[in-house]
Amino acid sequence: MKQKIYEIPIWEAYETKNCECPLCSIEKKSDDNFIQTLFSEMVMDVRLNPHLVENYDFCHEHFEKLYRYPDKCGLAVLTNRILHLKKEALKSSELPRKSVSKNPIKKLFIKNIETIQDKKECLLCNKLDESMNNYMKTLVNLWVKEENFKEIYKNSRGFCLKHYNQVLKISSVIINNQLKQEEFIEITSKIQEENLNRLQQELEWFISKFDYRFANEPWNTSKDALIRTIQKLIGNYNTKI
Repeated sequence: MKQKIYEIPIWEAYETKNCECPLCSIEKKSDDNFIQTLFSEMVMDVRLNPHLVENYDFCHEHFEKLYRYPDKCGLAVLTNRILHLKKEALKSSELPRKSVSKNPIKKLFIKNIETIQDKKECLLCNKLDESMNNYMKTLVNLWVKEENFKEIYKNSRGFCLKHYNQVLKISSVIINNQLKQEEFIEITSKIQEENLNRLQQELEWFISKFDYRFANEPWNTSKDALIRTIQKLIGNYNTKI
């Protein structure tokens, strides 16, 4: 079976051993690639750079990731442009002197109203959401068309809770056959329930290991149960641990 290029990340994610959510694995790699592209192609392009920050912003999480990237000069160029635009927005939001309160606190609040209301979407969140939406559609289509993938899917550990809900929602749009759709939902729900039960058992043994009575017992698969459970609940893409 010849894999299409856009299907390869799905296959690779499902080949990752003990992966609690293949889509989280793809999401993290995609986010890292977008950040690398931002610095290597967009930031230093004088034609693109002004439009980059005029039309979009960056969320708290992505600004933090941008700062952790080695290219501090590139980030400084980008941040300087953002700062310039914020200053211009503050100037344009100033009201006529007579209508502004003499209270400095109230004046500051009034000056910032338009700036706050004009909050833009995060460029990286936008690209990531679009990309992940396409990957989830590809995943569901693979399940429908490829028997090999269906078997791998059945033996997987399911998804984090966020991607579990998103995949089920997308499947209702992608799968036209009612019986196939019901089968997908049933299998996916079963996989998710089984793996949540598995995680809970591992986490309970993790807790038991702090009891002196079990101190000399083997950890089995529970040594990293806490972090894997957190990842299952919120997705490992957001986890800084």
